[in-house]
Amino acid sequence: MRRPLVVACLAACGGGTSAPPDAPTGCGVELSGNRDEATSSPASCPTLVPGVGATEGGTLLHFTIAARSLGGDLAIDIDLGPAPAPGSFASGTTELWSAMAVMEVPPGGACVFLAGNNTTPAGYFTLELATLDPHGELSLELAVLPRVEDDGAQTDCGPGTTEAVHITF
Repeated sequence: MRRPLVVACLAACGGGTSAPPDAPTGCGVELSGNRDEATSSPASCPTLVPGVGATEGGTLLHFTIAARSLGGDLAIDIDLGPAPAPGSFASGTTELWSAMAVMEVPPGGACVFLAGNNTTPAGYFTLELATLDPHGELSLELAVLPRVEDDGAQTDCGPGTTEAVHITF
């Protein structure tokens, strides 16, 4: 009597082909350093967009990651060049790239999380781009820069001067 019920349940459920309800979906993001956070969301997945300005003619790998611990979105752009292809990329071999988030800290202070080819300190990244759909892994290090508060006090952004970000997409 129980066997037909189990078979009927498996048939109705699609034979186990779907992910369990608690399985992570989307792209995984891990932050560590002054702010620790782990999340997975389809909104964290990158897109390929045409370059503009200095990157015109190129293709950008663009991320917009909602990071609660950073107080807002972390925006990342990496120029893959005019003919993007899967492979390995790094801050030392990629001419144009940037990453930034700003966390406001009352009264009037902020913590700026920043890296890129036009910033000091520059930070760094490594990217393994497996396919152009896009699929791969990105690791980067951002500088943590405190901005002075309205009352002249130094903003407390935590004990460290860097924030590590690892994204699996």
